[in-house]
Amino acid sequence: MELTRIRRTMLVVLGAVLTVGGCTSGTADKASGAAGAPATPAAAGTAAILTMDDITAVFENGATVPQYAYITDLHDGCGYTAGWIGFCSQSGDMLGLVKSYNAAAPHNVLAKYTAVLQRLADSGSEDTGALGEAFVRDWKKAALDPTFRRLQIQVGHDTYLTPAVKLGAQEGVKSELGLENLFDTALMMGQNSDDCDGMVKIAHETDETLGGSPASGVNEAKWLARFNTVRQKHMKHPCTPDRQHDWPQAVDRSQALQELADRGEWDLKAPLTVSADFKTTISRPQD
Repeated sequence: MELTRIRRTMLVVLGAVLTVGGCTSGTADKASGAAGAPATPAAAGTAAILTMDDITAVFENGATVPQYAYITDLHDGCGYTAGWIGFCSQSGDMLGLVKSYNAAAPHNVLAKYTAVLQRLADSGSEDTGALGEAFVRDWKKAALDPTFRRLQIQVGHDTYLTPAVKLGAQEGVKSELGLENLFDTALMMGQNSDDCDGMVKIAHETDETLGGSPASGVNEAKWLARFNTVRQKHMKHPCTPDRQHDWPQAVDRSQALQELADRGEWDLKAPLTVSADFKTTISRPQD
């Protein structure tokens, strides 16, 4: 099964819900060195990617580092939600992670659940009883293994960051913060062109409203602000099934990223405060 699914919002902390392009012809507003615009192209280096991972941890678990041992049944149709980005037993991405773990460590503590995870993914079942409480304990044991932690990051990057980087190159997004916006949108709302509320759809709508993209000369700060406006519209009125309740409560996720742009935090250098309702500072980025 393809490693893909639409993300949910996961926690409530301090009252806050935590949680391909191309140039179009038209009268694009040309980059003019406007205040707040990114000054240099992004290399998306190791430090920035570590910060992106920690921003995900803030949004997903209210923590400043990835929570590999996290696992719970949120009763949101996804079965068990677990790990750094909330791998789901219902959708198949948890299965994909466990299969990767099996390949790297065949005798791992989660290997015995592979057949059950396969059955749940094939049927789209949210049943957690088939895995049982022992699975929760074993997931937490697996999270002590550096190999399993590394694979959680790797699978998350392969599934969501890689498509974000590809789309960013097509759209002409050059800042680390711009890439983070694409990454978070892909992770939460979908990374594929057929996701009706996903990253690609939102980027296309942004291009259409501005008459172009940064690749065709639109100022990146202006493009990103419009991207967040369009994203919030999709979050408040999603066409994705079963997201009508939780996504409208998660607009602070997009708002927090826009506030970083408003403060000129284009390179995501620490210390970095994630504002909106999160009010969390990432002091030392780490996986």
